[in-house]
Amino acid sequence: MNEPLLTAARRAISAGFLGLGLFMGMWGVMVPLRSADLGLSELMISAFLLIIGLSLCAAIFLVTRVKALQDDGQLIRFAGPVYAGGFTVCLVTGSLPVFFAAGVVTGLAAGFLDAGLNSQSSQWEQKARKRSMSGFHALFSLGMLIGAGLVTLLLSGGHDPAVGIVGSAAVYGAYIITNRSWVSAEAGMKDDIQHGKPLRLSFAVILFLGACISLSSLVEGGVIDWSALHLNRVLALPAEDAGRAVLFFSVAMTVARFMGDRLAAMIAPNLLLAVPLVIAGVLLTTAVVTAHVTMLVWAYIFIGLAVANAFPIIISEAGRAAGERPLREISVIVGFAYFGLISGPALFGVLAHFMGLDATVLGIAAIAFVLGVASLAMPRFVAGSGARVSVAACSSTRSQLLLSSPGSSPKGASR
Repeated sequence: MNEPLLTAARRAISAGFLGLGLFMGMWGVMVPLRSADLGLSELMISAFLLIIGLSLCAAIFLVTRVKALQDDGQLIRFAGPVYAGGFTVCLVTGSLPVFFAAGVVTGLAAGFLDAGLNSQSSQWEQKARKRSMSGFHALFSLGMLIGAGLVTLLLSGGHDPAVGIVGSAAVYGAYIITNRSWVSAEAGMKDDIQHGKPLRLSFAVILFLGACISLSSLVEGGVIDWSALHLNRVLALPAEDAGRAVLFFSVAMTVARFMGDRLAAMIAPNLLLAVPLVIAGVLLTTAVVTAHVTMLVWAYIFIGLAVANAFPIIISEAGRAAGERPLREISVIVGFAYFGLISGPALFGVLAHFMGLDATVLGIAAIAFVLGVASLAMPRFVAGSGARVSVAACSSTRSQLLLSSPGSSPKGASR
């Protein structure tokens, strides 16, 4: 692809991620209102989130099995408007059955859109020959902040947030459905997809990267769900002050993702993950044990900085290893992330119920530490992840890497 086409594709992918985060940010702010308007109990909210999570997983399964869904450009054009429309219905409907039905549709569309955008991002990196995955995911984080800020601003001004939500959905849906500036695959790769050839990543590579991305989802979701509650109930911080921990964490993640691509060009990706995650795990553990509020808030900020680039780096490594048109391979890895998102509330909820909120936060710290240590092994599974290389640098060894086991040390994999 020439430079103008790459620039246009980058704009399209960036807008896609921005919108993906935008509506999730709106949802976060609207939860109390939705709960009051529809009479939702905590159990009903949990059931709704579970439905969305299962729908996300179903979408990933369909992408890897249904050939009609394996053109990522067409998949995005279909899923984008459906996702925006589905979330809009969830946020404005007054009917409980419609709310839950829209959750199923939204979950499916979100899974399709997420897989398609990550596949496009990976292909853009390979065509442009530079890392950009963290930057794309930073726009998702920025979208969440914008969505939350927009709804908060409308509510604080006494305005109906439905106006902003519906307007945003209309603009986003129209842009996605009319955009044609997506990265295109080579003809040979399209034939591979159409004939349903096997996944181009070995089972060991998929299992390792999948486990890592599940752990990163557990850490991210754990901090968002439990940090404020822990600060409020255990350390007696006022609710409004405790809630700022989540805001600081989210801002830290956004900033780190905007810096991630530049850092990955200077530091080996596995070390970029390992060192800060190990430090963050130790810092969070120390803060909980000493019950030091200020240290705990700073620990959450550092966790945000540390875990921010885990998801994009893992997706980037998977796509780079899979090569051209990595939609199915990336979809499988993303499916592991969804598993982490679904299992996290149950895991941490059990810890909180039987062992207390201190144990829950210590569990988050332990998972961050384990993810950091595991990241050190990444060069054994993905060529080039242990060195400062360009995205395209390992393309010549791709076929040797994908079908080998980690113990066989494919060319270029060990450093």
